[in-house]
Amino acid sequence: MRTLSGLLGASIFALSVTASGLAFGGDPSTAEHLFQQGLDAMKRNQFKEACDAFNGSNEADASPGTEINLALCNEKQGKLASAWGWYRTAAGLAELRNQKDRAELARAEATKLEPKLHKFVISVKYPSEGLVVTRNAAAVPGAVLGTDVPIDPGDYVVEVSAKGKKGWKQTVHIGAGPGVDRVEVPALEDAPAEAKPAGGTPGPDYSPPASGGRDGTVQRNIGFVIGGAGIVAAIVAVAVEFLAIHEDDKRKDYDAQIKALPPGPSENRTSLEDSSASRKSAAKSDELIAIGTGAGAVVFIGVGITLILTAPSSSKAADVTKPRLYPLLGNGTTGLGLTGSF
Repeated sequence: MRTLSGLLGASIFALSVTASGLAFGGDPSTAEHLFQQGLDAMKRNQFKEACDAFNGSNEADASPGTEINLALCNEKQGKLASAWGWYRTAAGLAELRNQKDRAELARAEATKLEPKLHKFVISVKYPSEGLVVTRNAAAVPGAVLGTDVPIDPGDYVVEVSAKGKKGWKQTVHIGAGPGVDRVEVPALEDAPAEAKPAGGTPGPDYSPPASGGRDGTVQRNIGFVIGGAGIVAAIVAVAVEFLAIHEDDKRKDYDAQIKALPPGPSENRTSLEDSSASRKSAAKSDELIAIGTGAGAVVFIGVGITLILTAPSSSKAADVTKPRLYPLLGNGTTGLGLTGSF
């Protein structure tokens, strides 16, 4: 069987097919340009620059040839785990594109690297709710926890977090050559409980005016708004009361017409009686509305006047303990609150 080394010349992968020749959509021109940059960097033994170019080419337009070159430039840097991963990826893509020779080649090179791979295991014996494990800030899938995963040489920071727990962190140095390194994540400590406000269950989502309103401006403005709403309600109540009186007057007219009719049933009597009953019902409804609206107007006007009169003046800004009324709004609660010293 052919091997990759037999296809190399001056450390350059002789498979110098262009990215556009392997393109399946994407951005062929960009992929071709970056692919050629990668080949040029490989000729200069600038393997990191070559990997950067090949990676950009593959992102623009993925191809098995580019991915095999990505594997090769990583292998030249000693990043055998990355090289192994790219060979495997190239083999899979080549299979999908019915490029069987290239798939066999990439798979054979991946197999050759397997005995040289360094493995890394992260074990979590005490899982917690919302557990998140990262390696160099990249999330580690839960499916690989406890399994040996190929890894490149270097320093890695393993961080673990979970709901209601203190975070945990450990730095691990991974050496070159075959071997296995393990990290055992201990049971996470409970995080400190959040401080709860004194006084038990919190009240409505409204606080008394802050220090910025100690001159009474905010309270007076609220008083004017509430009082103004009370005045509007009072006007509405008066208007509805006039409607009630009008409906009652109409009812009285119909009653007078009924009395003037001859005794005995008639179509006209029935019509007048229906009209009288309708007017009586309308008058009663309007009367109830007027009473309810008027009562609300009295309350609003009273609250507005109270807020205006109890608001501290600017000359008494220092008197922050003076009793004050403020509205309670929120969580289904409405009413008045009183703050200050007594």
